[in-house]
Amino acid sequence: MKRVLAASLALGCACASAADLRDYAYAFTIETPAGVESSAWRVDLDPSVYAWLRDPALRDVAIFNAEGEPVPCARVAAETLASVHERTESLPLLALPAGSAATGGDLRLLIERDAHGRLRRLDAGDGATTKSSERAWVVDASDVDGAMERLILAWDTPASGVVARFDVAAGDDLEHWRHVGDGSVLSLREGDAHLDRNDIALPGVRAKYLRLNRLDDGDALVGLAASARVVQHTAATPVRRWIDAHPDGRAADADGTAAASFAYTLPAALPVEQARIELASDNALAALALSGRDGSAWTELARLTAFRVRSGDDALRNGDVDLAGARRYGAFRLDARTPLATPPRLAFAFRPDRFVFLAEGAGPYRLAVGSATARRPDYPLDAALASLRESHGRDWQPPQATIGAGHASGGDAALQPPPAPRPWRQWLLWTVLALGAALVGGFAVSLLRERKP
Repeated sequence: MKRVLAASLALGCACASAADLRDYAYAFTIETPAGVESSAWRVDLDPSVYAWLRDPALRDVAIFNAEGEPVPCARVAAETLASVHERTESLPLLALPAGSAATGGDLRLLIERDAHGRLRRLDAGDGATTKSSERAWVVDASDVDGAMERLILAWDTPASGVVARFDVAAGDDLEHWRHVGDGSVLSLREGDAHLDRNDIALPGVRAKYLRLNRLDDGDALVGLAASARVVQHTAATPVRRWIDAHPDGRAADADGTAAASFAYTLPAALPVEQARIELASDNALAALALSGRDGSAWTELARLTAFRVRSGDDALRNGDVDLAGARRYGAFRLDARTPLATPPRLAFAFRPDRFVFLAEGAGPYRLAVGSATARRPDYPLDAALASLRESHGRDWQPPQATIGAGHASGGDAALQPPPAPRPWRQWLLWTVLALGAALVGGFAVSLLRERKP
């Protein structure tokens, strides 16, 4: 540990710069958990910090200790401190006999397992139901290593005209169940238009079994099969956050082909990853194009067919849209090819940028942001973090700190670019040229006077 602290002090002395808190427009208090001590911390930016950023590479972010001295800090990618593995796994699905589809209670069944311990047959004796009346199923997830975030269903028939709602419960012993989610799947066709959704969101479920109950009385789904979208986290990652975009009324159509265009803004330009678009009216359908503005140019981000279909007490809508790239956008436009009287609800998911800093000097620490001139040095934090992992273990990660209250530091003056330097060289050159021209003129006049007599 002494070697780690010595390395951090050496980094601070070698990389110290003349930066001062007053060189930055705004400063936020960094709050650390009470009673927790660490040689390094990680902190994720929030929209209030992004609002003051001026450098696209986030170099105008620095961290200072209580004495107002800069401490070693660096922006780190999510993969540096965490690894996430996503995969889709097919799961055995067994139909439950009639009478066992209630949402509560224990299952009193004859259970048969294969050599690997997975379910192979569920039977209740002579009262077993036929395939055509299946309304409840057990999904065997005992071999899943990770958290299940989505349950994906597939079926053979009917191919269209399907709107089916399910309740999902989870358990580890086929006797005790807890509700973990519900949702609807659908497959609709009308002419060339088609709407499909076959997954149900789950809140990161870890369980050996899932119980799937169909709540509606629609046609049976023949050949039903199940798979799960599994996410395995090996370390902490920045939590994806959702934020609503503020509608700013009608927008000017870029190419004159949209029936309606709507403008939206975020509190700051954020690194958005996913968009959620919800139509305001039931039984509505619209073809939409989503564009974002980075600076003065508009970039098309996605095209989709948005829908909102009423099914009993539930409103089924289109899924969220993944956005490519990692650029930050603060202004958006929705162009609708079909007339819309009310602007849709628009929300975005973003994963905040993460910074790691060494606890050099006394706290509380402050995060300073927004400057036209100050830029953070390139601190080589990898060596210090590697030394810390040698002391605390290979899986050790800096504990999480949070952004607290903010206050003006240098204010708007720190955001103003410095005045252009005076062109001394240009002025000197013109002065020398003028003096040379005057000397040449003087010589010419002197020669003319000598020749005149």
